[in-house]
Parts: sequence; C-alpha cells; structure tokens
Amino acid sequence: MAKREQVVEEVVEETVRSITQAQADYEQLMDEIRGSWQRARDLREKAAELELSGRTDAQIGAEIRQLLDQAKRFELLGDQKDRHEKQEAIRYIEDLQREASALRGTVQHNQSVLARQRKELEEAKEEAVAMVQRAEKRVQETERLLAYEMAKLAELEG
Repeated sequence: MAKREQVVEEVVEETVRSITQAQADYEQLMDEIRGSWQRARDLREKAAELELSGRTDAQIGAEIRQLLDQAKRFELLGDQKDRHEKQEAIRYIEDLQREASALRGTVQHNQSVLARQRKELEEAKEEAVAMVQRAEKRVQETERLLAYEMAKLAELEG
C-alpha cells in the first residue's frame, strides 16, 4: 500500500506542478495579448498624432497608412490569441484542475481505506493475542490434568 500511496503522491505533485506551469503560461499569453493590443493602440495614437501634425505630404500619408496597417495586424494577432490560444489554455487548466480534484478524491478514499485497514490490523493483532492466551491456558489446563492423571495412575499402580 505504501508504494501505491507514493505513486499517487507523485502524480498529485506532478499535477500541481502542471497546473502551476499552465497558469504561468496562461499569464504569459495574457501579457502577450495585452501587449499586442497595447502596441495597436500606440500605433493608432502615433498615426493620429501624424494626422494632427498638419503635414500633408505623401510620405506622411504613407506612414499613417503603414502605422494603421501595423496596428490592425497587432489587433488581429491579439484577438486571435484571445479567442483561440486563450480558450485552449483555459481548457487545459480546467482539465488539470479536474484531474487534481479526482486525485484528491482518490487520495481521500485511499486514506480512508488505509485507516480502516490499520484499525482491522490492530483488531486482528488483539484477537491473535487473545487466541494465543486462550491456547496457552488450554495447554496449562491440559498439563495440569495430565499431571493429575499421572499422579493418580502412579498412586493406583504403586
């Protein structure tokens, strides 16, 4: 049973490490998503500043379009990660949490079984001691009876 408990404990520890890592990965992904959206906002602000600068030459127009295109790409990247990778990460964390919950149930069950088995072992030990004591008493009684009968026989023969 100790080997099984050790295996379950190792699985629980590994699951906890996996959850911790998955949560760290999720936080990193959220930072990337926020970073993409922030980069898109920054690029739009820069484009707005250029528009407000009053300059109207073709180079400024091209730069504004380029900034807005880059902003759109960063926004789409953030949206894509938010929809797909984030949901995948959340599902993975939820799966790990369900696994951990199931393992906690298994551990609680095994602890209950172990407690019951320990109690049964103690009761069996007590019963074994009582059986040995009863057997020793029967042997002593038989020895006394035999001694009495041998003495009686010796008296009758003697």
